[in-house]
Formats: sequence, structure tokens, C-alpha cells
Amino acid sequence: MRCLGFRNSFLMGICVLVLALGSSLSFAAKTVSTSEVSRKVLLKKTKDNKDDMRSFCSGMYKCLDMKYEACSEEEMKTWPKVDYDKEFCAPYKEIVKRGFSTNINTPMMVDIFMRLGRQYRAVYSSEGTLPLEVHEIRFLFDNMPFTADLINAYLETEYTLAYNSPDRRYFSGSNGNGLSGDFYWALQDSVGQKSVLRSMFFGYGYAHILKWSLKGTAVAFLDMDLVGPRKLKYKLTAFVFPGNSVLNSIMQLRVFKNVVNSKIDDVVNDIKKAAGMYYGGNRKPLEKDILKTPENKRHVAEFDSVVAGAPWKLGDAMRKEKQMRELSAPPSN
Repeated sequence: MRCLGFRNSFLMGICVLVLALGSSLSFAAKTVSTSEVSRKVLLKKTKDNKDDMRSFCSGMYKCLDMKYEACSEEEMKTWPKVDYDKEFCAPYKEIVKRGFSTNINTPMMVDIFMRLGRQYRAVYSSEGTLPLEVHEIRFLFDNMPFTADLINAYLETEYTLAYNSPDRRYFSGSNGNGLSGDFYWALQDSVGQKSVLRSMFFGYGYAHILKWSLKGTAVAFLDMDLVGPRKLKYKLTAFVFPGNSVLNSIMQLRVFKNVVNSKIDDVVNDIKKAAGMYYGGNRKPLEKDILKTPENKRHVAEFDSVVAGAPWKLGDAMRKEKQMRELSAPPSN
């Protein structure tokens, strides 16, 4: 459990913190008729917010060549002082390149793209390495609540991770120390490749940084590659959307970004410290009450097996739980 549990807390901490790539793809122009997407639907999805309608309509047209007939002429106007250049449009194209659908019924589609089209944007980036193997990461992502319990057992911290939907795509997390958030795991791979290693998240987060108590939204890419035995290289790229020009100026400050990065480092260091204890053979924390529930005892055994070399695929946790329910169900007459 060493590395694993630690990896998911890393994800939660980073997503929350960030809140508190250009692609060479070309896109054929497309007109989306009102029979495909009505104005009523767009207004509902943007909660009838005129700025969000403008951000969505203008951004989709300028960056993806998608013109919605349901958008008014005023809503198609670009924001002043925003250059819809390669840099600005890069996350739009990266999202599509990775396989995120622009179908209006895709979960969080409008929420994500209308934020990418806003006037203000701050970009945060962090990279480094973690002592994890690929199957271990998949196990931890598949068992987030256990991951938090595992870190807490080793470090006496107060991380929490909880799924908010049966498919485990929606989840909430906190580090127990001023960082919390609710997230949607929008992409779990890149066009079917590199499961878990190419992820995209959209979320609402809350954080206290310096003298500011912040809340907001972010779109984040988390890319990982195994570069050596138990050495996983990661890169986080997060796009955060300040609500006004003043907050935007604050979030662009080097001192602010340094503080954000230091908090990310704190989470990473927790992971490495706990991993070191686990891989060093310290199993005493595994005897703590938090890991002695029937469910966590099973997860401990499963994780030990994965660390010993057993494979694990994303979704195995739900498959195993379904099998257990079927086995425990009373026989039908």
C-alpha cells in the first residue's frame, strides 16, 4: 500500500490546490443547428448566465470552429484583450485530441468549455517523480477511500476521499487542512490508451492560500509515465479560472504560484514519506483500526498482491464488488 494510497492523495491535493500543450490538430468548420442543440438547452446548461454563454459560444467557434446557431450575434463576440491564439486554444484542442466528446450530452461538456472560454485564466504546472508502479496506481485510483485511509494510517494525517457516483467518476476529497473539493474524472485515458496515465479532471475546489480563502473551478491534465523500476514521472497542468481581473492579477503573481507549488510539494512529500515506510517493511500502521474494517482488510491483501506483481486494471474494484454481491445474494427460487 505504500505507494499507492499515496498516489491518490497526491491527486486530490493537487486538484484542490490548483483550484483554491498545444496540439497541431486542425478542425473542420462545423455549424451546429438548433435542431441539434436548441437555445433552450444552451441556456439551461449555462444557467442563463450571459457571460458564460458568450464564453462558450465564442470559444467553441474561435478554437474549434464550431458555430452554434443557437448563439446570438452578441454571444459570438470575442472577449476584449483575449488573443484566441495557439496558446489560448491549446487546452481546447488537447481535450478533443485525448478523446473528450463535444456532444452536448457529454457530462460536464458545457461546464468545461465555457470555462476555457472565459476572459481570465491562470495556468499552473508541476512535475516530478513518485515511487510507484503502473498497476499500483491503477489500484489506488480504483480504491480512493482506501488510499486516503492508508496514508492516514502511516502519517496520522486526515486525508479523505469519497466516491459520489456508482461509476466512481465523481469524487470528493480533502487534506484535512484547508483544502477540499469536488471533482469529475472527465478522461481516464487518451483515446483508449494509457489507462490512468493520461487523465483529465474538472472540479470545484476550496483552499486557503496566504491571506486569501479561495474557491473556484479548474480543468487539469495529469500525465504519468513509468521511467524506471518504481519510478513514475508525472506532470500536472492545471487551468484555473479567476472570477475577476483583481483575482486574476493575484493568481498570476510569482509569490502566489510559489505558494501553490509548495503546497503541492507538501502532498508529494507525504506520498514519498509514507511510501518509504511501506516499502521499508514497516507494517505496524496496517494494524491500526482505520485499516481493520472488513473492506480495508480486503484492500490491504489486494494491494499487497499488486505490489508483489499481480496485475490490476481500472474497474477491477467494481467488478470484484459485483461478484461479491452476487455470491452473497440469497438463491432465487
